[in-house]
Amino acid sequence: MDGVLSGYKFISVNFLYEGLVLDKDVYDSSGSLTLLTKNTVLTDKHIAHLKQLKGADHNIRVSVELHRQLMDKGLPGIYEQEYLENNIGYSATKKKTADMFQKAESSGNISYDNASDISEAISDKLEKVDPALIFQCINGHNEVDEYLYRHSVNVALINGLMGKWLKFLSEEISFLVIGGLMHDIGKTRVPQDILNAQRKLKEDEFEIVKRHARYSFELMSNNQGFNDVVCLIALHHHERMNGSGYPGQLVADHIPLYARITAIADVYDAMVSKRCYKKANSPFKILSALSESQFSDLDMRLVEVFTRMMPFELIGKTVLMSDGSCATVRHVDPQELEFPYVEISSNIIKTDDKLYCVSMIPDELDYDFSQHFTSI
Repeated sequence: MDGVLSGYKFISVNFLYEGLVLDKDVYDSSGSLTLLTKNTVLTDKHIAHLKQLKGADHNIRVSVELHRQLMDKGLPGIYEQEYLENNIGYSATKKKTADMFQKAESSGNISYDNASDISEAISDKLEKVDPALIFQCINGHNEVDEYLYRHSVNVALINGLMGKWLKFLSEEISFLVIGGLMHDIGKTRVPQDILNAQRKLKEDEFEIVKRHARYSFELMSNNQGFNDVVCLIALHHHERMNGSGYPGQLVADHIPLYARITAIADVYDAMVSKRCYKKANSPFKILSALSESQFSDLDMRLVEVFTRMMPFELIGKTVLMSDGSCATVRHVDPQELEFPYVEISSNIIKTDDKLYCVSMIPDELDYDFSQHFTSI
């Protein structure tokens, strides 16, 4: 069949869940073999079988009404994040970043060309992808063994968004993106047993971790491709406005502007991410903490930009609530960022510590499907 049939839409098999009933037979890609018959009640085993079909990732045909219901419900469990990240190119960017970091760890060198290519891909996403979807990737689950790679991509993305919000020139945004991507490359020189310790670090271990800022600077400085501005982002992203940071204990405006921006991106992503030693935090909870000066050693002028602009990007977007329901963000009070107003079943309610936003749910993505072979 060519094109989208009237009254039907196409969806990924990952949206299906146990208990759905087939209203038509399901065939293989040739259309000759009946895989499941009409009125079959889907089980997890059936769904697992459908996932093995060629093209099933996008070519499950459902009624318009069921499509709406499935989109409202969102992807079950782990598939939601995977689906989003694969389809906006985040997964591919993360993999390229992992490859670059692993080469740096084994060789002690980094490739400017690789870093530049990845940064350009990130900049392209900033132009073409809804910021709400970008933050959904940033707020997604982090596996322990890939945290460094995700974190690097996430900081690059947040840096780029901050550059856009601050109306920086394209070259300045490029510096922020590549600086965010490479700011932690020096951690490839830190022993993994210390870096991924599932406990509070001892004082001497923390001193070893702190060396990563200088290591990042040295790795980039040794490669003539990296601009001095970018190298200084890596060196100073842990400096703090009150002089309590490292490695130079710089104060206030003595800290390079791009490093101050990266510090905010670094803190946000570290706070929102699930790690081996802590749970993930709601993005609204972190925004509230930032706005209430719980991180007053950051540049609060830049923090104000971040906490003002990020909620604006989330208005009208779908969120998963703590009771398992879905809602649409309608208003975020600048004075109470942790508890936005959301719409549930046509009712506008203010969230609180009993009913609160857990995460964003990806909106429907558009695809150009060339083959359609299954019907549900």
